[in-house]
Amino acid sequence: MSKKSYKDPVFLFTSSSMRKAAYAGWYSALGDKDNAEGFIRQAYAEWAKEVGAGRKYNFLGRFNNDIYIKIDFDKLKKLTDKYLLDIKKEIRNAKK
Repeated sequence: MSKKSYKDPVFLFTSSSMRKAAYAGWYSALGDKDNAEGFIRQAYAEWAKEVGAGRKYNFLGRFNNDIYIKIDFDKLKKLTDKYLLDIKKEIRNAKK
């Protein structure tokens, strides 16, 4: 019996988006580009669902897959990246 020197990402995060992002990194590190890309796309969609299902922004159902069908991935990525960069900027401004 051989020991694994890694943990499968399913045990590392409770957030679905973080778990998908961890899988993307894991597959990327293993050199599996196709699975890495697939999990990157899923992580973006899951993150948007988590944000959208929040109390204030309840415009998406938590178990609704419309985001995969109705939003172009490149548009979703652009919106998510902008949102995260804006948050980072606000945190930097608050620290000053």
